[in-house]
Amino acid sequence: MTRRALVVLVLVAVVALGVWRGKLFTVQRSGATPVALVVLPAAERLPAAFDVTLAAVPVGSERLAPGGSVLLVHYWAPWERHSGEQARGLDSLRRTLPPGSVRIAVVCADPYPSVARYVARMRLRLPVLLDQRGTLAELLPRPSIPYTYVLDRAGRIAIAQSGEVDWLAPATLRALEELAGEKAPAKSPAGVPRTAS
Repeated sequence: MTRRALVVLVLVAVVALGVWRGKLFTVQRSGATPVALVVLPAAERLPAAFDVTLAAVPVGSERLAPGGSVLLVHYWAPWERHSGEQARGLDSLRRTLPPGSVRIAVVCADPYPSVARYVARMRLRLPVLLDQRGTLAELLPRPSIPYTYVLDRAGRIAIAQSGEVDWLAPATLRALEELAGEKAPAKSPAGVPRTAS
């Protein structure tokens, strides 16, 4: 192989690596500890606009759209550090909150077989939704894994937080109870939700 061909090959490899890395998820840095959820002041909350239906594990599907009730969306993956603790903690949180106060959706982009095996092995009871095509992530971005959004009853983003969450921390419970206790909007949020299925 000539020197010129080697240089071209190295340049192609560098460009390919850059493109490949751009498609990868950003994961939580090592050593970071779980933190409680923190609610944004009402004046700083931006409206969310999405209306998607995602396949659920093990069977079925669920529609996700902002507004009407508090919606917690947690982007998660079985391969992330402490994935089991995070999923079990969120499952426990779901049972701790008053019924119907917060709707919880764990969203994963991994293939169905691996997610189904993991959910069965962990005996999770909370729904895990599959967003393999990135339909929801396009409308409600996932800048890292894990990443958590909580939308208030008006359909605005009240929490947008990267990293692992201390799901059973008193501050997390207070934050979710505060959002569930806010008055429902008198009318639908501004803007027309974008629809995808």
